[in-house]
Formats: sequence, structure tokens, C-alpha cells
Amino acid sequence: MIITFILIITLLWLLFKYWVSNYKYWDEKGIPSIPGRFPYGSELNLTLFKKFLGEVFQEMCQKFPSSPYFGAYLMRKPILIIRDPEYVQMVLVKEFSSFRDRLFVKIPESDMLSQHLVNLEGDRWKALRNKLSPTFTSGKMKTMFPFFLKSSESYGSLLQSHVDSIIDVKDLASRYTTDVICSCAFGLDTNVMENENSNLIKLGKNILSINFKLLFAFLMTTTFPKFSEYYQFRCTPEKKESQVFVYNLVKDTIKQREEKNIKRKDFLDLLLQLKNKGNLDDEQDEVIEENIPPFDMNLERLAAQCFVFFVAGYETSSSVQSFCLYELALNPAMQERVQTEIDRMEQLHAGVTYDAVKEMTYLDMVVSETMRKYPTLPALSRLCTKSVTMPNGDEIEKGTFLYIPVWALHHNPEYFPEPDKFNPERFSEENKHTINPFAYIPFGEGPRFCIGKRFGLLQTKMGLITILRNYSVEPCGSTQIPLRMSSAPLTTTTEPIKLKLVKRKFL
Repeated sequence: MIITFILIITLLWLLFKYWVSNYKYWDEKGIPSIPGRFPYGSELNLTLFKKFLGEVFQEMCQKFPSSPYFGAYLMRKPILIIRDPEYVQMVLVKEFSSFRDRLFVKIPESDMLSQHLVNLEGDRWKALRNKLSPTFTSGKMKTMFPFFLKSSESYGSLLQSHVDSIIDVKDLASRYTTDVICSCAFGLDTNVMENENSNLIKLGKNILSINFKLLFAFLMTTTFPKFSEYYQFRCTPEKKESQVFVYNLVKDTIKQREEKNIKRKDFLDLLLQLKNKGNLDDEQDEVIEENIPPFDMNLERLAAQCFVFFVAGYETSSSVQSFCLYELALNPAMQERVQTEIDRMEQLHAGVTYDAVKEMTYLDMVVSETMRKYPTLPALSRLCTKSVTMPNGDEIEKGTFLYIPVWALHHNPEYFPEPDKFNPERFSEENKHTINPFAYIPFGEGPRFCIGKRFGLLQTKMGLITILRNYSVEPCGSTQIPLRMSSAPLTTTTEPIKLKLVKRKFL
């Protein structure tokens, strides 16, 4: 009994010593850092997602106002937080080849829907990026614009049934974004506008939620990297039927198109061209770099690209629309100015056209400021794959995990005076040149910036135009003022954003 007790104590002591052995890592390198504390590391809220990550990183950055970066510990893993735009540029652009990967856990290939552009690493990412880049040109967006218009018509009917009532802004916006994405990515005419219990709506709501199993896996792979080789860490829906649902949706749509020779000129059509021909019909053959393995677009990989397109478009666009309408409700003069611009452009172009949307400069300013104040991703992650010497002489070793605190950059008064004030004029033609481009990164930056930027902006603006051309939004007794952010991985609120939808008063 005594021997057993001694063995247990010894094992616990050895585990403790192993755990805290990394807590001198940054001190030994001479890099300022937040001390690690057993067992959670430097910040409990960073480990257990008990607080909004944007605010967690912001508070950490405020401790080092004169340092371009600083160290911290996630459990026992040393991490580096980059808080200076010059060094953000170095990581995302100048030294991109050493920081192009995002994940420090291994995603199993059996998780078929996770084999997409966001998760892939190294040469596989580069090969797929080369293939997909031509699918998101402005020309391709203009070709898909009729699908946006059709979804807007259905959205208008849905809004009409909610006039003079309190609306959950994100719920309505997510139905619109789902309809657009399903049309462009899956080639489907859905009934999500009327059916809030649609399987696709449920998939969108559940896909980014954190459960205990996912949190446990994240903590274990952080603490014991080898754990990911034995544990099948999944980035996609936990329920296998969700994966099967998406895969079959894509497979059945493709089968129908090929059998009936259907051409819609949507995202799925473009992916099919890549799958069957290796390149797009109106593009020259891609340039194959030496030592870059080919990336064949088989059915599983095609389904994975549709899946991430759905997830990214569903969450980002609906969130930006929600936050934007919230700010416009609190700033009625700004809302009226957007509406006046919509009227003018609609009259000038004889309707809402692709060119009309592009020329709505004030709407673009409002959306840009919304993404500044409420960036969907509160932080970007990067993995150092090759040791790099910083401009000041510090060496960042291979295997170091980095965070770029987007929320903290966007709310730093050094780059954005009065950062908590909603001020679209920051992005006017007269002022936008004063913005440090690497202090404003809602879509990331460098070779790995969000490939769907054009699509996301167009989808967001069309959703806003559909509402504001005929309706106005106002705060009500159910509106949370100020907004409080949740502890979810993305920028979301603790309570739904509730506003009153009223018929617009035309002057």
C-alpha cells in the first residue's frame, strides 16, 4: 500500500515536472511573455473558451504595448502572439513560405469533408489553391449574379411576412445566405426561406459549436502532440450522417447534371470542370511548378470544397449582415444614407445589377467598418514550418504556433481612433489610405487570404440591399445594447440580435 502510494506520488510529480518544463521557453529566448501556470498555461480563458477570444487576446496584447510580439502558453505549448502590423506582414506575406500552414493537429484523411482548402497544408494546399483561384474572379461572380437576384426575391417575400414585428436578424440573414450558397455551391432550389427546420439550416447552426469531446481533443493534442496520431481529430460534424448527407447531396446533384447535361455556370459547374478536365474551359492550363504534386479533384474532394464553401459563407455573411443592421438601427442617419444610395444606383442602372452593387461606395464603407468592428475571425493561426529569424534577431523555431489577434488589431486606438465607435468614414476615399493594410485583415492577407472574399462581399451586400431598399430596422426593447460577445470560436453574441422591421418611409 505504501509502495503504491509512493509510486502514485512519484508519477504525479514527474507529470507535473514534465508539464511545467516548457514554462521557461520564452524566457530562455529573451522574448517577453505571460508566465505559464499549471495546468492551463498563461490564460485560462484561452484554454477553455470561457470568454470571447477577441477580448482575451486584446487584454493580453495590452500587457505588451511596446512589443511587436510576445509569448504565452496554451496548456504547456509555447505560442507566439503577433501584435504589430509590420510583423503581421512578415508572417502573412514576406515569410509566407515558412508560415503557410494553419493547423498543429493532424486531420485524418478518413474525415473526407475536412480535405478542403482551409485545412490542407504545404504542397497539397498550393496545388488546390492554384486550381480554385480562377473560380472566384469578378467575371465568375458576375456570371453567378442571377442566382443572387433569385434568392433576393424569395428573401423579399420572407421579409414581407415579418413587417412591424421583432426579428432575429441573424436567423433571417442565415436563411438568405443558405439559399444563395445552396444555389451556387450545390445547384439546389431550396425552401429554406420558409422552412427554418431545414437540414441545411440545422447543419449551419451546429457545425461550429464546441462540445466537450471536441474541447478535450483540442486540449489533448495541444498538450501531447503525438496524441493526434492516435486520436481521429475531426473538423467536421461529429455525426457521420451529417457527412453522408453533404456527400450524397453533392453526388446526386452531379449525377443529375451529367445525365441531363445541365449547365448552370455556378460554383459546382466550375468544380466539375476541374474534376473532369483539370482546368476551367475559359482559362489556360494552370502552371505546374516543379516538385508540386498534382491534385486530382475526385468526388470526395469536390464535396469537401462544397462543404467548406457552405460553412464559410453561411457564418461569415450572416454575421456581417446582422452586425451591420444592428449598427444601422442605432445610427438612423447612416441607414438613410445607405437607402438613398441604393435608390440612386437602382435608378441609374434600371434595377439592382452587378455593376450597381459595385458602385454603392457608401454601402461598401459601411460593410468595411462592420468587418472592422466585428471581424468574424477574432484571431488567425499559423504554424511555423521552417525556422525564421525576425528582423530584430529573434529566432522563431520550426513547430512554433502563432496567433494574429485580428480583433485586437481592429480595436487598437493607435490604428483606429475611437475603435468602439462605428464610423464608416474611416473607409472613405479621403481616409482609407491612412489605414495600415496589415492592421485591417478581416479576410486575412497574403497568399492565404480568403479565396471567397468577392463572393462573401457580394452576398452580404445583396442581403443588405434586399432589406434596406424597402424596409428599415429599428432598435426595440429586446435589442441588446451594448452587444455582449459569446465564448464561441467566432465573433457571435451571447443573445440573438433582435430588431424591429418596419416598412420604409419614402420621402
